[in-house]
Amino acid sequence: MPRLRRVGLSLAMLAWSAPAAVAQESMRPLEQAAAHYREVQAICADFEQVIEVRPLRRSIESAGQVCHRRPNLFSMRFTDPDGDMVVSDGDYIWVYYPSAVADQVMRHPVSDSPGREDFFREFLEDPGAKYEAETGGIEAVDGRDCRVVSLTPLTPTGYRAARLWLDVESHVIRRLEIHEDNKIRTLTLRDVDLDPDIQAGTFVFEVPQGARVMSPRGPGARPGGPLTGPREQPELPGAGFARRGDR
Repeated sequence: MPRLRRVGLSLAMLAWSAPAAVAQESMRPLEQAAAHYREVQAICADFEQVIEVRPLRRSIESAGQVCHRRPNLFSMRFTDPDGDMVVSDGDYIWVYYPSAVADQVMRHPVSDSPGREDFFREFLEDPGAKYEAETGGIEAVDGRDCRVVSLTPLTPTGYRAARLWLDVESHVIRRLEIHEDNKIRTLTLRDVDLDPDIQAGTFVFEVPQGARVMSPRGPGARPGGPLTGPREQPELPGAGFARRGDR
């Protein structure tokens, strides 16, 4: 092979491999967090959430505790507003916001969208297949140094982009930011416990008496009552990350 041709092939290979190496390095912090996630069975943390609704130029603040137990149990129970909750019992995800609609519960099968409300699963299960990552600098969250990682979904999702603040020592998520069409959700996690003593009933949802159970796909059923369809709802405090086609 002529020397010039060999040089040209070498340069072409370098040009191809450089972006791949950069992408791999950018994904490394998230892959480390994902590997750490696979080693734990449960996670609990206190959270503070801020939703910036840009068209209305207003912010909605909320707080509570979030717990996750592998593979698919999830609980996001609000103390502000008190009583709001998102619960996955392994079969269904239940969304109940009495602060907005006291007599309505949304329900859909967990299998429809595994990471729809459970952001631990959304961002830490097989992230290399879901996202293009770009690493940023180091920023402190509650005194902990965190690597900022910006994510662009590789397939259509219910959000355009996301940013994670990953603890450089423990690799846990300290903060996440979800960019949706008209709003930005920022969730800050504190007192993260990787070996929590989770109370019985945390992943159990009991339908309040008189509440209607709705399905996003169509009619939902009031227990012992007629089928009804979902009605229009105001802006709600919880977080959902459905990929397009799941809703």
